[in-house]
Formats: sequence, C-alpha cells, structure tokens
Amino acid sequence: MNIITIFQSSWAAFSQSSFFFYLRIVAGFIVAILLIADILLLSKRVQTDVTVAVYGANVPKFKKEKYRERWGKIMKRVEEEGISGGKFALIEADRLLGEVLEKVGYQGKDVTEKMGQIPEGQLIGVSEVTAAHAISEQILLDPALEMSLDEIKEALAGYEKFFAGLEIY
Repeated sequence: MNIITIFQSSWAAFSQSSFFFYLRIVAGFIVAILLIADILLLSKRVQTDVTVAVYGANVPKFKKEKYRERWGKIMKRVEEEGISGGKFALIEADRLLGEVLEKVGYQGKDVTEKMGQIPEGQLIGVSEVTAAHAISEQILLDPALEMSLDEIKEALAGYEKFFAGLEIY
C-alpha cells in the first residue's frame, strides 16, 4: 500500500464523518457572519463617502427637530415683535449658526473665525450667511442701528438658505 492510497482512504472516511459535517456547518456560519460584517462596514464607508461628495465635508447627523424648533422661534419673533424683535432674532440666528458650524467641525473663538475656515464652494449659502452675519455683528456693535423689517427678513433668509443647505431646516 502506498502513501497516496492511505491518504485517500483516510480523507474519504473523514469527509463522510459527522464531525466533518458539523465542521462545515460552523465554517459556513463563520463565513456568513464575516460577509455580513464586511457589507455593513462597506455601507458605512459608502454612506460617509456620499456625505462628503454631497456636502464637501463629513457632516454629522443633526437632531433636526432641535434646530427646527429654535429656527421656528426665531422666525416667530420677527413676525410678532417687528424690527426690535427682528434684531434680536438675527443675533439668535447668528448664535445658532455658531453652534451648527461647531457641530460640523469648524473650530474657532467666534462665528467669523469658524466661517473663515469654510473652503469656497464647499457649503451652500455661505456668501448669504456671511452677509447676514455681518449685519448681526453691526447690531451687536450698535443696537440702535436703523434697519427695515425687509432688511431683517432678507438677512434671515441668508441664514435659512445656509441651514437648508445642511438639511437642518
């Protein structure tokens, strides 16, 4: 009897045993679990890649209801309180902008510094929100600044466009 015949008969006996059958089942489960894990990891990566492609940055998930509620209060203030409430609403919108920029990942001591880090064309509504932020800064420096309700609403529309671009509002 040669060695090849011995291995062939041993393999035939082993492959027909119940131990080998259960070993194949366990190996099948392990392969299935690894495939599922790979698919989940790839889907997370694809989701991140799509977010970067759409927004130009890895934008974290926001609790939109929190921001929508605050934005609703800001807009309600303008409608109910007129120009004086509108000025305060612009300051609140600017504060909200600072929080959103920090949540997105832009660091800085104030909103101006955070906005300075945004690459041109990366986010929607940057130019509009920059103009609105400048008006908010003017109000902080001079609370008696003369403004019309239309100017206030136009500035708030700049914030709204920026927030809509991030799908917050």
